[in-house]
This record gives sequence, structure tokens and C-alpha cells, in this order.
Amino acid sequence: MGLYDRDYGRSAERTPWDRVQNPRSVTIILIVINVAVFFVDMIFKQGGVSQLVPWLGAQASTVTHPWMWWQFLTYGFVHDPNNINHILFNMIGLFFFGRIVERRIGQQEFLKFYLAAIILGGIAASISYFIQGGGLAIGASGGVVATTILFALYYPHQEVLLMFVIPVKAWILAVAFVGMDLAGALGLMGNSQTAFEVHLTGAAFSAAYFYQRWNFRWLDLAVLSDLPHYFRQRSRRMKLKIHDPDRKLNQEAAEADRILAKIHASGEASLTRSERKTLERYSRRQREKRDQN
Repeated sequence: MGLYDRDYGRSAERTPWDRVQNPRSVTIILIVINVAVFFVDMIFKQGGVSQLVPWLGAQASTVTHPWMWWQFLTYGFVHDPNNINHILFNMIGLFFFGRIVERRIGQQEFLKFYLAAIILGGIAASISYFIQGGGLAIGASGGVVATTILFALYYPHQEVLLMFVIPVKAWILAVAFVGMDLAGALGLMGNSQTAFEVHLTGAAFSAAYFYQRWNFRWLDLAVLSDLPHYFRQRSRRMKLKIHDPDRKLNQEAAEADRILAKIHASGEASLTRSERKTLERYSRRQREKRDQN
């Protein structure tokens, strides 16, 4: 299903479709990775059988084998090498909607959002296949659907061209996607190879991300890279407090004043052993200080 917008490229009025000029677009990098993996798989397939899908796909056994959990991520970067439409429509959706969402929430945030949608979709698929007794999920559709739904939530009244022809509001397109995926998950769309569970998980995650105002800023590389500096500074401050002689003397002087006030009020016999030692230590320090002067 092709998706495009008739307002794209207009300079008279700014729309969500204005071209993003940043050459380091995360969306473009994700597309390049997906396409590269697709062509590598297509080149090295044997007898029409993919060599990467069994290794990278999220399977029923993935959820029960922790050492295979990396497949929750890798399945989202491999597509059917015998069906170019599989990767084509995913990358078209990612290209048109991903760049806009990326510009809206930022590059790092979009990357983490997209990868989180992929991972959650992989987990949902693996659990579903485990219950059903078998199955395998591949493709970027979980992340692409999540991105498309998030676009519709940010720009619900933006028009897109369905099949490059029919103008449709973004929110209507989102509702149609979710409706078709629900029908497919309920078995109302015949014997389909589509991983509807992955699509629905991506849509649900996107809605939660938007309405709950989630973000992944706590995973920002800048914040993580600053942690060693933070702990070094904290450690340095703690050391200064511990080894500050003036501060220690001031504390002893305050304690000595308290003890002398106690002697004046209750007599020397009221002192504890600890208080006597403190007073003796303070007196000795004062004598040493006078001798040095």
C-alpha cells in the first residue's frame, strides 16, 4: 500500500511534509540498513531459501531461550527475500512518516522509540507463536506501524494519499490500520501470513507513548556519558568534607563549648567519659596551636 501526500514539497505553507535536510537522518540510516540486509539475504539465499531469516527472525522458541533474545530486535531488520513488496511498502511508510516524526521528537528519541516498538513487537510475536505452537516473525512493520500511528496522533488532520490517489485524513488511516489488524488477529481476514500481533503491539505502544507522554531521555547518551563525571565530582566533594581540618576544628570547638556549658550548669561530675576525652583533646589542640604561634 503506497502512502504519499499531495502537499509535499510546497514552500508557500509549512506542513509536516516539509523536506528534512539533515543528511544524518536516523530514518534514512534505518532504511539503508534494512535494504542492505535485504540484498545480502537475496544474494546468499540458497534454492530460494533465506539464510538469514531462520537466524534473525523472532520465533516461538525465542521467548523461552534468553540467549536468543537478541532476535527480538534483529527480526525487524530482515524481510522476505522472495517478496520485494514486503520491504518496499515498509520502507515507503518509514520514509514518509519516519522523517516527520523524527523531526518532531528528535533523532535520538525517534531511534529509541522505533527500536522499542520493534522489540516489543518481537516479544509479542514470540509469545503468540509459543502459545500457538510455532511461527516466525520478520520485517520492520512493528516499528513502521508505531511510527505511522504516532504521526497520526501528532497530525490527525494532515491529508495523505492512499494508494497515491485517494486523499485521507491521517487519523482515518490510523483507525483503518488498527481495524484491519484487529480483524486479522481475530482470524477474519482468511489465512494470512501477516504478523497482526506485531502491528497491534506497535500501535498500542505508540498510543501509550503519546497519551502518557513517555520519553526515553533517561537513556540519552549525553546523560549516560556524564555519569562518570558526576560521580567523580560527588566523590571529590565527599573527600573534601572528610579531610577538611578547619571544619573538623569548628565541630570540636562547638562540642567543647557545649561541654563547658554543661560543666557550668551541672558540674564536672556530670560529664561522660566520651565528653571528658573530647574536652581533653580540644584542650591539647589549643595548647599545640598556641605553641606554634
